[in-house]
Amino acid sequence: MIAGGERRYVAYYRVSTGQQRDSGLGLTSQQTQVRDYVTANHGRLIGEYSETLSGRRSDRPQLAVALTTCRIMGAVLVIACLDRLSRNVAMIARLMDSGLDFVAIDFPYANKFTIHVLAAVAEYESRIQSERMKAILAAVKQCGRKVGNTKRDSTRQFPPGCQQASAQARRARAEARRCDLAPLVWKSIADGKSYRVIADEFNTTGVAPARKSTWTANAIWRIASLTADEFGSSPEVMAARRVGIAQIKVRRRVDEIGPLLLAWRSDAWTYPAIASELRRRGIESPWGRDWGQASIGRYLKRARGVSALKSACEAAK
Repeated sequence: MIAGGERRYVAYYRVSTGQQRDSGLGLTSQQTQVRDYVTANHGRLIGEYSETLSGRRSDRPQLAVALTTCRIMGAVLVIACLDRLSRNVAMIARLMDSGLDFVAIDFPYANKFTIHVLAAVAEYESRIQSERMKAILAAVKQCGRKVGNTKRDSTRQFPPGCQQASAQARRARAEARRCDLAPLVWKSIADGKSYRVIADEFNTTGVAPARKSTWTANAIWRIASLTADEFGSSPEVMAARRVGIAQIKVRRRVDEIGPLLLAWRSDAWTYPAIASELRRRGIESPWGRDWGQASIGRYLKRARGVSALKSACEAAK
């Protein structure tokens, strides 16, 4: 979580022509407005994306990246002017349906206003349809015919297909969320991090969870298991799995302190003296245990192997 309730913002800038882009005037004006707005609202700008495209076009690679960043980090999309976002009505509607928060500086209540307008239009159309249906039913009754069901079905609480459509929408949102987070999860797995470590890092860095709670090791495992076919066979991940997390931690520590161990040993330092010096410098073993003669010996052996391998590689060049 961010201290003090500081809100995150992702900026999106757009200019229509290459001339506007090259001159910098259009982008500079938008950047100034956005940065002033974020500062005035005690927020933090975590990303800025810009592109040169017509406002009528719906294919926006940089906007897609900006929206993905908003979903992952739980941020608000901020734009200088509403027309910089899009002049494509369908595209605006898709953005509203996504549930992401966005704000236009020249019209800060555009999101709420748009929702109200759409709701009013939908209500108007519903009322017109209802009035037409009532008129049709009245005409049918005048002809002496019965309309409607004679027995009310008390078991049906929702229109047919409503629950299925809602479930499909939830699955679609969950799938989009997995697509956003899978590269981050598998990169961490390739780095040798456990599910618990990844969950803690997500909670610390502010990666927004899907259900507004906190990340758990089980949630990370679920993302990994559902995306394993796509990401789990990469060389980096396979190497991390084959070596294992413990070995990766040992290798990294060898890279850090190996040169020191070799230098001290070449100066005829004893194992107890090396262990004492490591403690004095506050250097811990990968698992936070105390240094002993056996662990010093193992690390020296690994360090010599790494040094010999580097020498052989340099000689082969």
